[in-house]
Amino acid sequence: MLAEDGATPTGTIDRLYHIDCGHSLANDESVWTPGQNVGKSIAFSSTCYLIKHGSDILIWDTGVPEATIDDPNGWSTLPSLIVYHLDKTISSQLAQIGLTPADVKYVLVSHTHGDHIGNIGLFPDATVVMQKAEYDWINSPPPADPNINTLVILARKLLGQPRRLELVTGDIDFFRDGSVRLISTPGHTPGSQSLMVHLAKTGYVVLSGDVVHFESNFEHDIVPALNVDKAKSIASMDRVRELMKQYNATMFINHDKRQTDTLKVLPDFYD
Repeated sequence: MLAEDGATPTGTIDRLYHIDCGHSLANDESVWTPGQNVGKSIAFSSTCYLIKHGSDILIWDTGVPEATIDDPNGWSTLPSLIVYHLDKTISSQLAQIGLTPADVKYVLVSHTHGDHIGNIGLFPDATVVMQKAEYDWINSPPPADPNINTLVILARKLLGQPRRLELVTGDIDFFRDGSVRLISTPGHTPGSQSLMVHLAKTGYVVLSGDVVHFESNFEHDIVPALNVDKAKSIASMDRVRELMKQYNATMFINHDKRQTDTLKVLPDFYD
């Protein structure tokens, strides 16, 4: 993630918009905090982000399928564990700032769980960018864990066959100017990634993906039961801590509703 001369590039994006991409209620918090809060329900947020970099528009994750907005029973990736609901569609939120899905040039995918890729189909002309390890995983023989296998089957269905698919490996300085950086953070899934963006006024912001679900998990290295690799999950959290320290970065945690409720929401933005 360094320029060819060894200096850290310091480009910036123009704006970062937080998009409301759903909310959910899980019936057993201990799935995400093993050994703690067994049988206790917990509310999650689901967040997406729109990034404006010059004339390029990027979306980070696409959230819960838009059709959910008309379903009083909600939607689920694992019905026995969690149900998602949607109050606003991505399309309607983009319209608030004069955009349509057709304006989005890149869809950056943190990982392939259904609450993160539920609206990939809204962007048929965009380039979908994900880690090759993630793509290979969902197209490999089924995992032994039945819940994880269910998530993989759903991922293949929701991802479909993007017309423009860019598979990357490891860290990527997306525009080669330091403004948008894909950070490989495996563990939750084999090809999970996070995103770090640089803003002129706000500074550096890490968009977590699911490298961590709650601030308390991040503080205490707590790894959800559904993560595919505990050791890699902890190593990825350590990696994000190092980046946050190095760049004095803030992290926006995708599913931490307590934090999400304090963030600016589109049409407001970070710059």
